[in-house]
Amino acid sequence: MEDYYFLYDILAYINSFFLIIYSIISIVVFKKSKKKIFKIIALYLMFSFFFDFLINILFFTLKVEIIRDTLFLDILYRLGELLIVGYLINNYWLKSKIVWFLIVLSSLYLLYDLLTYREKGLLNYVAYAQITANLLLIVLIVTNLLKQLKDSKSFSVTNQMVCMVFLAYFSIHLVYTVVQNFIINQSFTNKSFVIFYSSYAILHILYYFSLSFILFKHLKKHN
Repeated sequence: MEDYYFLYDILAYINSFFLIIYSIISIVVFKKSKKKIFKIIALYLMFSFFFDFLINILFFTLKVEIIRDTLFLDILYRLGELLIVGYLINNYWLKSKIVWFLIVLSSLYLLYDLLTYREKGLLNYVAYAQITANLLLIVLIVTNLLKQLKDSKSFSVTNQMVCMVFLAYFSIHLVYTVVQNFIINQSFTNKSFVIFYSSYAILHILYYFSLSFILFKHLKKHN
């Protein structure tokens, strides 16, 4: 894998570098903006930076345990992501008690996955909980978009942009989550393994850039 790993390594460092910049923008937005929607997006980006920072620390200090520990952090991150994005969608747009119930159930499923995946062994791990969380967020986003299209009131272009960014990311990420199970449980060449995770890194670079761009435009308009 050493022959190809540098590709993923470069992309991962690029993503980490930009997350630092996005976190600085997020801190400014969190302090200056009066709109809670943008504050939550800013919190989400800072949350993402925090977990990226933790994974980088683990990579340099616990290389022997890197796969297991990063999987633990990955599940924990998906739990936080579900709560933050789910709260944003339901609290400001859908406003449904049923949705809160579904978010809680999916969160408990992720928490169960977090506490039990090591007992099954890494090679037997299947990301059912992560897939469920992804599907739930996709359904919520699509429901919100349909709701806004049917609403007689004029909708916010910014809100639509946020929803489209979320929809694109979680839809593509769902595919990656499913494919990841085959990579963990099957024998893949080093080149295929690195190409897969390199494209995964590119997805996150584009995703975080899109969210930070929305924040930057809001901050510029606010000033």
